[in-house]
Amino acid sequence: MTAIAETICILHVDDEPGFAEMTASFLEREDDRLDVQATTSAATGLEILADTDIDCVISDYDMPDWNGIQFLEAVREEYGSLPFILYTGKGSEEIASDAISAGVTDYLQKESGTDQYAVLANRITNAVESQRVKRERNRQLDAIETAQEGISILDEDGRFIFVNEAYADLYGYEPDEMVGEHWELLYQEEDIPRINDDIIPTVQDTGYWSGTTTGLRADGSTFTEDHVLAQTDRGELVCTVRDISEQRDGKQELSRIKRAMDEAPIGIILAGPKQDDAPITYANRRFLELTGYTESEVRGRNCRFLQGEATESEPVDAMRAAVDEGDPVSVELRNYRKDGTMFWNQVSIAPVRDDDGTVVNYVGFQQDITERKQHERRLKALSESVQDLLQADTREKVAEIGVETARTVLGLEANTIHLYDENERILEPVAASDGIYDLVDDLPTFMPGDSIAWRVYDSGDALAVDDVHADPDIYNPDTPIQSELYLPLDKHGILLAGSETPAAFDQQDVILAEILAGHVTSALKQVEGTKQLRDRERDLKQHNDRLEAFTSVVSHDLRNPLSVAQGRLELARKQCQSEHLAAVERAHERMDTLLTDLLTLAQDGETVTDREPVAIASLAENCWATVETADATLVTDIDRTVLANESRLKQLFENLVRNAVEHAGADVTVTIGALDDGFYVADDGPGIPEGERETVFEAGYSTSTEGTGFGLSIVQQVVAAHDWEISVRDSADGGARFEITGVSFCDS
Repeated sequence: MTAIAETICILHVDDEPGFAEMTASFLEREDDRLDVQATTSAATGLEILADTDIDCVISDYDMPDWNGIQFLEAVREEYGSLPFILYTGKGSEEIASDAISAGVTDYLQKESGTDQYAVLANRITNAVESQRVKRERNRQLDAIETAQEGISILDEDGRFIFVNEAYADLYGYEPDEMVGEHWELLYQEEDIPRINDDIIPTVQDTGYWSGTTTGLRADGSTFTEDHVLAQTDRGELVCTVRDISEQRDGKQELSRIKRAMDEAPIGIILAGPKQDDAPITYANRRFLELTGYTESEVRGRNCRFLQGEATESEPVDAMRAAVDEGDPVSVELRNYRKDGTMFWNQVSIAPVRDDDGTVVNYVGFQQDITERKQHERRLKALSESVQDLLQADTREKVAEIGVETARTVLGLEANTIHLYDENERILEPVAASDGIYDLVDDLPTFMPGDSIAWRVYDSGDALAVDDVHADPDIYNPDTPIQSELYLPLDKHGILLAGSETPAAFDQQDVILAEILAGHVTSALKQVEGTKQLRDRERDLKQHNDRLEAFTSVVSHDLRNPLSVAQGRLELARKQCQSEHLAAVERAHERMDTLLTDLLTLAQDGETVTDREPVAIASLAENCWATVETADATLVTDIDRTVLANESRLKQLFENLVRNAVEHAGADVTVTIGALDDGFYVADDGPGIPEGERETVFEAGYSTSTEGTGFGLSIVQQVVAAHDWEISVRDSADGGARFEITGVSFCDS
């Protein structure tokens, strides 16, 4: 490819003006051919493209009006294959995949330091050089090689983008007059529906059409034309037209068609159906380049000679059936070149008929789609690898699968996965392919800040290094490795691949590797989550075991001695009377209450089941009757039904009532009322100081010598088990008011 010497006009769109200006300065310093125009929005960028001849567009992704993908789609719609480089600091496999689907020329992530501008300048010149050479070559070949035949090229909208002299002469125009005009200029109004409804759809379906049409000259006269249409892989139409108003002999006709088709951008062959086995009678230059054969080796043979061991029968049968029926067909199949290498071939076959409808030839179009099929295979294999990764139950197993997938699917023969050790704060090698040991004797362990690997792990951005020896953070300056690929695995570690070849990893390698890195990261997260869940289950089992042992001690080993003590007290009273016996009885009663509350806290679960509608007022009155309330008064100012576990809700009311009587006195008034999303229990006692309202729910907290300190803990446990909330406020009478909210009512 010849280097370009003229100025390269670049449009740089980035919403950060300072960065855009700095990038322009460095690019122009890297290559004095680069002339950069910078703007901060995609809308302004489109205006510049409309008014200025731009050779290449550089765009950020994250911008206020349109993002980089939307801008790319707009540029592709208006300016076709204009080189477009997505240069962004917000990189991800999803963004990269979307960019490729939208037709991005190149994809580059912003990095720290100035070395990135040399890479960017190189990507720009390569893209522009390729575009210019390709455009010039196509135009020259079309203009020179087909000059003796009437040839035109139409864009996807049906407008002429090239017309040679012979073509223009047929219709009585100058070539410049026709460029930009629609093909309908050359046909009578009554003939246009046939072209739109029959001919163009055939070309779109099969890539080819040939036949006769009636051309309209500039002076209004008409002529019968032999018309051949072929569609390029860019969607353009190559039109070959010959005036057959005065019949020419078949040899001259074939010669002119050959000249028209010989330089087509896809492989073309003609086969004769009237001869045994439909041998190839013509093969164009592109077909010979595609297969590696010479014209003499191809002519006279059936095209099945391209088939081989891996050629599947289904597409072959489909082609044979279509030929037998005289129908067009398009298939994808594995074929083989002369040197034995396999390639994926997209084959389209169409019959060529004479005026009577008899098939006189078959035309076949062949295109190498190996790269596309390989990309599809890799994407499918990456998708399938997810299942294996997600079934792995250890970090080491995930790493092993990740390394093997990188080798077999992505072709990264020398790769490793280093995982982060939180205790040692290092990236240690956990899995590696065999190929890595051809490059290094021992796998390194990376410490903070001592390598490119740690830099990439710390930044979280994937990186392809074309020359590791030029990077100041190279770990081993004596390494035979020339280029490396780094893929962070979030906080879990990093995947590395190396090669003895400089610049061995292209953008597609980076994108596919980022997809794999995402799958590996997800699997590592799952393993970590599973481990945490197992640890929690183990801790919970230990807790339940201790709880079961505790309740056994309380319910049996403590209650039994207490029952004995209570019985002995009764016997002692029958033998003697002493003021100390009453104190012993009160102590027994307090111990019994403490044991009951402890068992309630220990045995009742943290969640409730078997919820049912419960009338709050009725339940509260029943609880009031079972609690020793002395001269206290109950006021139920609520008529609501709540969805709750009745037994647990009874514990709540009994403990709140008992708490009010113990702390506010025997003549306390307890009020139960409604809230918008719950209910409250209030008293007219001394209240609870604001500084103690959080601690009252702690087990053992009590300001009364009569209380156990567990009552409000039980209340909070019941509230939490129902997924409600409880808070303490001052009541209207200055006492304590417990508000329970987040309640679901059945009557609302």
